[in-house]
Amino acid sequence: MTKLSVLFAVSLSTVFAPQVLAQPAMLRDNTLTIPQAASLDGDSPVYYANVQLNANSDGSLTVIGGEQQNLMAVDTVQIMLMESFPVQVSATVSGNKSVPCVNLLPAAVSRKDSVFTVVMAETVLGPAETCIAVLEPFETSVSLDVLGLSAGTYTVIVNGVSAEFTLDSDNVGPK
Repeated sequence: MTKLSVLFAVSLSTVFAPQVLAQPAMLRDNTLTIPQAASLDGDSPVYYANVQLNANSDGSLTVIGGEQQNLMAVDTVQIMLMESFPVQVSATVSGNKSVPCVNLLPAAVSRKDSVFTVVMAETVLGPAETCIAVLEPFETSVSLDVLGLSAGTYTVIVNGVSAEFTLDSDNVGPK
């Protein structure tokens, strides 16, 4: 695995395996293990499980391991703006799991300027597991942190599928 910037996978999904809930990062023997992470470096996002980072004497971290996960096949992204103030925004994502026996992993959400990038992946089957090879549809909702954003048009990209929304006014909460 090459050097990558790591985006902690913060889940706001509503459908995922119970075993992926509440797994904190763990530091043991100078190695930091992060349960889920996404890399946004390069041409397309990559989702990892069990990322291991070694702490260097200068305070930097070196990636020493991780398991690349399959990205979800996303068909559509629909944006929902809740009529409240401040406005709340979520992306309803639908597509297909590769097989019915896998689960959605927590979505990794990042924003740079006016673009939200959401990376969604699925669990992998164990070496002794088998599953019928048919696509299984999924639909889930991912909340987007829009508090404090200025009025304007924003793009949401989920595994390469885009949608846009517009905030008609600055989204600042009550003081």
